[in-house]
Amino acid sequence: MPKRNPGFHLCRAAALTGYADLARAHGLDPLRLASEAGVPVAALSDPDLKIPATAVAWMLEAAAERSGLQDFAIRLAETRRLSNMGAVGLIAREQPSLRKSLEVMVQYQWMQNDALLVHIEETPEIGVVRIDVVAAGQRGTRQATDLAIGALCRNVRALMGERWRPEAVCFAHAAPSDLAASRRLFGVTPLFDQDFDGVVFTRADFDAPITSADPAMARQIERYVEQIAARPMKSARDEVGELIVLLLPTGVCNADRVARHLGVDRRTIHRRLAAEGTSFSELTDEIRRQLAQSLMANSVRTLAAVAEHLGFSGASAFSHWFQRTHGCSPRTYRRTLP
Repeated sequence: MPKRNPGFHLCRAAALTGYADLARAHGLDPLRLASEAGVPVAALSDPDLKIPATAVAWMLEAAAERSGLQDFAIRLAETRRLSNMGAVGLIAREQPSLRKSLEVMVQYQWMQNDALLVHIEETPEIGVVRIDVVAAGQRGTRQATDLAIGALCRNVRALMGERWRPEAVCFAHAAPSDLAASRRLFGVTPLFDQDFDGVVFTRADFDAPITSADPAMARQIERYVEQIAARPMKSARDEVGELIVLLLPTGVCNADRVARHLGVDRRTIHRRLAAEGTSFSELTDEIRRQLAQSLMANSVRTLAAVAEHLGFSGASAFSHWFQRTHGCSPRTYRRTLP
């Protein structure tokens, strides 16, 4: 894992998912707030941009103050999906148990927001996931903490099912004047003025299996993440490959968008890849082939789901591509698997 820089923490702009809509709904101008925070407007719509964590914390606190909503971040957390975590969410989803999923989230937290410290603690009776915000800027940590804990619970519910409820949700800060959004989000009434910020689980929850898990798929995605994380100097192939893995499920994965994430133009992407003996289309096809083989190995995953994950418009487009690259149809390929 990369070393933390105490003076400059970054997070994915996915932290601002839903921010613009919620701000506008309460009479705020999200573009102005972003400008005041020094955040590019593109961060409000492009989840994979890296932006200063202190700026995100400022935007959350400013929105809460100006809207009069002490629970602004709690309401924002209600919009969270596991997919907001990008590749890390995909790895977590394919783990065999909730404990393993949580361990993955902690292991790769630096990819999401390196201003958050997340720890898992266990006793014979319970498990606790503690969250500490280490860089929040001048306005405090309340909203950033609320969002982190709210997003964690939303992610766990995505893995465990909508009926899941935490054993307890704890906040070190005081209670807001209105608890309705908190109760709606967590399914329980949070505890306030506690000694820590975090979520308490039963041991049974920690041990609960993830029934849809695909360990082979998890290893495939994790391999890309670990290769990139282990290399201090990334090649163009590594940098572009990482973004292809992240962007394929969005359905919009092209050289222009990758170039924008890297802060260069499309021709620079093509030139750098050519210097390493490949092209954007060749690299995309290579990654798609490898991911497709792992996805197809899970017999319960439909072809439509595989197609969506790989960024195709539908199963038909995926089938044509698979026939061209593998020499047989997806159904024929699946029948040959042991």
